[in-house]
Amino acid sequence: MGMKPDAPPENIAERYREILRSVADACDLVAAEQDAPESGLSEMEVQSLWSSGIFGHEWESERHGHVRILDFGEWNRSAGPDFLFAEVEIGGRLMRGDIEIDPRVQDWENHGHGSSVRFNNVILHVVLTQPPQGWFTRNSLHLDVPVIYLSPQKIRDSLDLQQPTITAPCGKDGWGERTELCAQPLSEMSAARIRNLMLAAAAHRRECKQRRYRRKALVLGEEQASFEAWAECLGYSANKEAMVMLTRRAPLKRISGMDAEAIMFGVAGFLTPTLPTRSEPEARAYHRRVWDAWWKLKDHFALDGGRSPSWQFAGIRPLNHPHRRVAALAVSAMHWSQITSLLSARQSKQLIKTLCGLRHPFWETHCMIDSPALQKPRAIVGRERTKDFLCNHVYVQDHTQEAWEAFTRLKCQALPSRASYLAHSLFGSRQDLRDLLRYEFVCQALLQIGADFCRAGSCKDCLFPVQLKQLS
Repeated sequence: MGMKPDAPPENIAERYREILRSVADACDLVAAEQDAPESGLSEMEVQSLWSSGIFGHEWESERHGHVRILDFGEWNRSAGPDFLFAEVEIGGRLMRGDIEIDPRVQDWENHGHGSSVRFNNVILHVVLTQPPQGWFTRNSLHLDVPVIYLSPQKIRDSLDLQQPTITAPCGKDGWGERTELCAQPLSEMSAARIRNLMLAAAAHRRECKQRRYRRKALVLGEEQASFEAWAECLGYSANKEAMVMLTRRAPLKRISGMDAEAIMFGVAGFLTPTLPTRSEPEARAYHRRVWDAWWKLKDHFALDGGRSPSWQFAGIRPLNHPHRRVAALAVSAMHWSQITSLLSARQSKQLIKTLCGLRHPFWETHCMIDSPALQKPRAIVGRERTKDFLCNHVYVQDHTQEAWEAFTRLKCQALPSRASYLAHSLFGSRQDLRDLLRYEFVCQALLQIGADFCRAGSCKDCLFPVQLKQLS
């Protein structure tokens, strides 16, 4: 492979794409015979991605011609269509109204939208499964509502996910049955060549992230898009989607000059009128201050239960509890104009210092609103979170060679479970395994390889090792 970290990342990424093309060519017959897989996203996640422009702005409808979104509208907080006050050009005609997104086109009738006056202003019905031949979506006025089909393959393409090409059943852990096949070509490969492979996969992953971010920033603006990237980082893997949805429901432009802390805790669903009687005086005083600010803003920001973010609490370390992560996000929002000026490789040291220097008198000593105080203060943002932000956003969106080289030098403290599984599957029991896994770009490369090859079928049918051995 003969690549170096100081080579342009786009050249390095092309080597990995050679492997992808080789596997795709070998799987053409299999891929042609199978339907596009489900996207695996919840309806709320699809709505969040839709409003960010990730899926694009233009489509073709079956009967109404070309559809172009000019304004995605306001994400509804209560009952009714999913997006309000949108602006859409349909068949050359400019229309203003609402947008509804449903898993199936039949859900329009199943949920009673066709007989509800609330849905009479819907100008576009977006569905995630192929509508039956001849289907018409009509409102209670018997007017035809244009339909566009957002296919699973369209979703996957928008998220830069490869289409699985193997249909064999997965192993009991969902990632395939571990075999020696993956380790065979890599066990014979030198550490330098493996490093080159990991650089190529990481560079490709970086380009995919850049494309997604640019699409989002085009609709949301740079400041909001970077704020959402930080929210995703704060949420860890368990709550990253919930944190992003929170920023969309409480965007920077709406909470500017307001009590960001009260709004975010209220929108997150973490505020109740009273605390349990066991709560300490300090917690009661904090809750009262936040609640008093929230109830004045509630009518403008509160969500119906079905539209609230879904939080994961099980298995979360106390210091990473969602209450504490939302607090860190709220504090960050108050300083975001300063933080955005530091989002470059050249300013990375100052960025780390600024993020780690964020302070909050209550949340430095508490994990939950009603929890007892910690024995000693703990930072609300740790260095590992800032390193994750550098790796997944700052070094990605900074297109300079300096940012790429800084990314390749970034050390990895611990592999996530998914990357660790893939590392042992690919590298087996190599003596130099620890050295190979020292860097963050290797973790990113493993996750990319897993996303492209390891979701589909069992390991014994995977074509990645075969193609890798041929290309090497």
